[in-house]
Amino acid sequence: MTLAKSIEARLKLRHYALVTALATHRSVTKVADVLGVSQPTVTRALSDIEEIFQSPLFTRTGKGLEPTEAEKVEIARAWRALAENGSLARELDAIREGAQGRLVLGLLPYASNRVLDLAWQHLFSYQPRIAVMSVEDVTGNLIAALRERTLDCAICRFSQSGGEDDDIEQVLLYHQQPRLVVSKPSAAMLRKHSEVDIAKLSEMDWIFPPSGTPIRHVIDAIFSGAGRRSPLPVLEAYAVRSIASALRRMPRGITVLPDDIAQAVADHGAAEVLPQTLPWHLPPVGLAWMKNSPKHVIISELLKAIQFGLIS
Repeated sequence: MTLAKSIEARLKLRHYALVTALATHRSVTKVADVLGVSQPTVTRALSDIEEIFQSPLFTRTGKGLEPTEAEKVEIARAWRALAENGSLARELDAIREGAQGRLVLGLLPYASNRVLDLAWQHLFSYQPRIAVMSVEDVTGNLIAALRERTLDCAICRFSQSGGEDDDIEQVLLYHQQPRLVVSKPSAAMLRKHSEVDIAKLSEMDWIFPPSGTPIRHVIDAIFSGAGRRSPLPVLEAYAVRSIASALRRMPRGITVLPDDIAQAVADHGAAEVLPQTLPWHLPPVGLAWMKNSPKHVIISELLKAIQFGLIS
């Protein structure tokens, strides 16, 4: 029997579940305990899977099971298959409850309030309703979740992976510019300078976003461009509420935020947006989804609603 026919005739979701468990725990004994079966049962099941794929999937080492190159490919497919099966079950549950489907939407924490309002207005207008779940995370994790099929689409920054993103559709929604945001007690001191005063900035209490994010790159560029090391942050945070709350308690607090988010934080009275502009750009924000997504109709309608709202 050919490999293709073997997979088509014999491969089941339970095989995928076992593969992912072995990849996670790297031990037949541990997997047997987790699944509540005997070790011989797990060993026989692994032998069956290797027979289906016509190649060994794990090698035994002193540190436990190590996936072969073939198994690394299989593990990725297994996680996707299990994610899609779980998504299907949740969508069918939503339909049984009277909805016409389900959409899992990923969101950048710094997504524009205007875009969010347009997205909710459109998604909540469906009759029967669509069950919607939102997940906030940084762009890299949102893109990974799209590939793992745990998200249907995401409002995030354009990925910088180049050709690696050939499997993902991305459509531009809007641009953001970085702005300095400082707590009110220190705003007057920094506002009086026409240019960014790096010496003064280095003395402030900084709030940094996670490493590897575009805003973090801007902060590092501010100091490296002046031949200085970035200061040690007092707080590392990405959630807007956390940043706004912290700035109320940090008389010398400062951070960098996208222009629209910076103004929203300032409007709550905790801080001010400094007038000095920064000579750096953030990657644009767009809507991303997997090519050939089964939700392409709903996603396309969402995209059109947001685009129309932004120009009207």
